Amino acid sequence: MRLLVNDTYKCLPVVHRRKDRKLSAMRGAYLIRFLIPLVVTAGFFSSAHGQDSLIYKPLTLEDTYKLALTNSYQLKISKNNVDQGHQQIEISKLSRLPSIGTNLEYGYISNAETWNPSFGDHQTIAVPHHFTSFETQASEVVFKGGEIQNQIKKSGFQEQIATLYNEKSIQDIKLLVSAKYLDIYRLISQQRIYDNNIRLTKNRLKNVLVMQKQGMVTQNDVLRTELTISEFVLALRRTTNDILILNKQLNVVTGLSDSVLLIPDSTLLHNTRMKKPLPEYLTEATKNNQDLRISAVNSQIAETNIKLLGSDRYPQIFLYAGSSLGRPYTYSVPAIDIYTNVWQAGIGIHYNISSTYQTRKKIKSGEIALTQSRERQILEKQNLEVGVKAAYIKYNEASEDLETLTSDLKSAEENYRVVEKKYLNQLALLTDMIDATNTKVEAELKVTTARINVVYTYCRLLYTVGTL
Repeated sequence: MRLLVNDTYKCLPVVHRRKDRKLSAMRGAYLIRFLIPLVVTAGFFSSAHGQDSLIYKPLTLEDTYKLALTNSYQLKISKNNVDQGHQQIEISKLSRLPSIGTNLEYGYISNAETWNPSFGDHQTIAVPHHFTSFETQASEVVFKGGEIQNQIKKSGFQEQIATLYNEKSIQDIKLLVSAKYLDIYRLISQQRIYDNNIRLTKNRLKNVLVMQKQGMVTQNDVLRTELTISEFVLALRRTTNDILILNKQLNVVTGLSDSVLLIPDSTLLHNTRMKKPLPEYLTEATKNNQDLRISAVNSQIAETNIKLLGSDRYPQIFLYAGSSLGRPYTYSVPAIDIYTNVWQAGIGIHYNISSTYQTRKKIKSGEIALTQSRERQILEKQNLEVGVKAAYIKYNEASEDLETLTSDLKSAEENYRVVEKKYLNQLALLTDMIDATNTKVEAELKVTTARINVVYTYCRLLYTVGTL
């Protein structure tokens, strides 16, 4: 199987055969921690994809964010909404400009028929038959009760909401990427645990077979040891398949090819994360949380809607001008086949009398909507405080769990070492050895999950605050 890599990283099987002097210490950490599990993954991956070439791509979490933000269709849609909101402002500003129109007509006019009041005397009056008319009109609103200005202001608020939803989409994508990335990290770490324990158990099986030949153990011990290896192999296979599934899901979000296998950043779990007091997180959330800011802008829109409704109480004042050129001249009898031009200009006023009893009820409805919006803003703030506190507690809990589970792992490893020594000296049963092995593996898996959970709960806290 031929494996392809990018320009930065050499082919993984080749790395096993010789140490490339150009590899940095960080790349070495990648290989030490993740290479063996990924080679196992490659076996399953190649069997699933035939002759497809594999590309191992080391990516930090930040680099994965950038790829997702560049290629996510969800984000492209939200960016289009921002552009649409900006365009709506420009459309609203057009109401300030004059309205200009033209009209050109050419047609046929019949003769005029006349009768006396008793329809007894009928006459036909010749009229020039070719009809031509050209008109131009222009008007500009001078005053409309502040409606135009408030409409522009409302469009500006709607653009702000679109921008905030775009920011929220960025936060959503980052949280999704964090979850997939960390899950892959966790499963690769589990792969390493299973692979290591398969190796240890196989070595123990060799010792058991030697002891069986010496008559020190029975066939049952051999079968139980082989069963333990089989269980680890099954767990390793399931873990590998889960990695492939998650890798496919992450590739869809980041826009990477299906043949790309992610190598997570092995230093991620050891990066220093700044932990602040809870009040500071609450203050940041009040400033940055997108849902709370959207709720505040919606309240401003509700206030602007009341002003828009109130503009109906005022008359509309406008300037107008127009010119009309046409033939024939039909205001004389008989009609004259000549062109005539008339222009006019002036000021007009329009007042909707029904607004005196309609606007009051409309404004009342707008005031109710404003009250609802402000109450929703208060509720949003309360929910935000609860969410930030919960995320903060979960982050602390994850950190404390890691300390406890790390201590438990040390105890499990020491117990395994003692029981194994006793078993090899015929001072413990195989059941004790299997229990010690399972306890150690379970402790290793719990510590791996706990380390990942610390990072994820921190990401979740920043997401709730709005600064992920």
